[in-house]
Amino acid sequence: MRTALCLLFVLLLRLCGAAEVGLDSVPWTDAAYSWTPDGLRLPQINRNLSGKGAIRIGGRSFARGICGHTGFSVVYRLDQTAEAFSARIGIDEERHPKDRPEKTDVRFLLLADHRIVLDRTVSLGADAEPVKVDLRGVHQLELRGEYGHGFRLQRVAWAEPVFHTASPEKLRAALERNRLEHERKLAFVPPVPPAPEWRSCRIRKVRWKGFENAWRVEWSCYEALLLPEYGGRVMEFRKKGGENLLKTTVFPGSDRLLRGKTPDRSGGHFMRFHPSPAFYPNDPLLKHAPYTITFPAEGEAVMTSQESTLFRIVYEYRLKFEADGLSLENRLINKAPYRRSLGIWSITRLETSSLARLVLPPERKSPPAKFQFEQRGNVLHLTRTPERIVLELAAAPAERFAFAQFRCWSESPEIRTESRRGSVMRIRYQTPAEELNGEYPVHIFINNALTEEESHSPTLPEHPGGVLSLREHWSAE
Repeated sequence: MRTALCLLFVLLLRLCGAAEVGLDSVPWTDAAYSWTPDGLRLPQINRNLSGKGAIRIGGRSFARGICGHTGFSVVYRLDQTAEAFSARIGIDEERHPKDRPEKTDVRFLLLADHRIVLDRTVSLGADAEPVKVDLRGVHQLELRGEYGHGFRLQRVAWAEPVFHTASPEKLRAALERNRLEHERKLAFVPPVPPAPEWRSCRIRKVRWKGFENAWRVEWSCYEALLLPEYGGRVMEFRKKGGENLLKTTVFPGSDRLLRGKTPDRSGGHFMRFHPSPAFYPNDPLLKHAPYTITFPAEGEAVMTSQESTLFRIVYEYRLKFEADGLSLENRLINKAPYRRSLGIWSITRLETSSLARLVLPPERKSPPAKFQFEQRGNVLHLTRTPERIVLELAAAPAERFAFAQFRCWSESPEIRTESRRGSVMRIRYQTPAEELNGEYPVHIFINNALTEEESHSPTLPEHPGGVLSLREHWSAE
């Protein structure tokens, strides 16, 4: 039945005068590197994962197609130039000397303007399965292969993939234009403004961990380090002469601008967005690329990203250096030409080995959702009293894969972090006016490598140009 419907769909397209443009004949806009037995690699065109043979699914060879490994992601910015997409999906049967037989399947997804329009799980050995989706009015298509059983054998294959279009020339021109635009964004070097002359703050440009244009700010009794060259991050915050509790890991090499090349272990403060069906690290234009920095007023700085090629959003961090600490506004701007749901996920990473305990106000009497706590291994001890909630970290480092995760609607959304040397950092988050689509205003994740202190905004529909905001205030003792 499914094959018959697919053939009918293709027949109707041909009757309507649509031409076929093979994906092997046009550039993708962006693609992610993924694991292979021989190292990280981009998807292969018209070859299997190793590049040494043809794509082979269910005992049948295909001369044309795209083959990669989970997490597989290839994006095409179409600008409404295609009517449909069709392909045959399956798991390529190539074998590597390190492979071993095991149950294997892959979840194949197609996302049209970030909406899932196809979701199908295919097992190793199954015949290539025909798929097709309507792309009328669609600006962007993403081909994705998500993890299933049997990781090593998850070789994602899209055989005979074609766009159906009434305007092949417009489609090709759009794909060429958008690929070049993405390359320009990856090469973008923002202008570096002169240091402003403020009365209340001292700000100066410094060299830091291989980056030439970091900014050190001193004000009141505080100091911070801003790194616009690396995803617009705040990498240090402390009382003057005190202890910085933020994690300061960075990856200054050029690979940080290639999606999937840089591990997601960088430190400092940054954000993600909701809903975010993406592999991490997600778009490096948002997470690791240079941001523009401006100083719009006395004691204020703004760090702004390029528009994400993948997600069509802009990140912006607005900072105010105030007498009682640092006020930070996370802003997300919808640059897509369509209405969509978006929310903010604020993340501040700290160095776990430096921390002694995290202290929170008690849980609300009638929260939208009860607190959640899960732990694997000996990471921390949780204590709850009517006055407070305490997460006491273990004195000895936890096992390699141990972790703890805590979510709470506390009386006021804030976290007091105490170090082993007696330093204190406090983050007070914006109090939500309503429930958070299943998320929590206080969210903590801890393992040996890092501690994440997090908060979430509601996820709401946003029109083109819409701006979301989530505020927080940092202080230290």
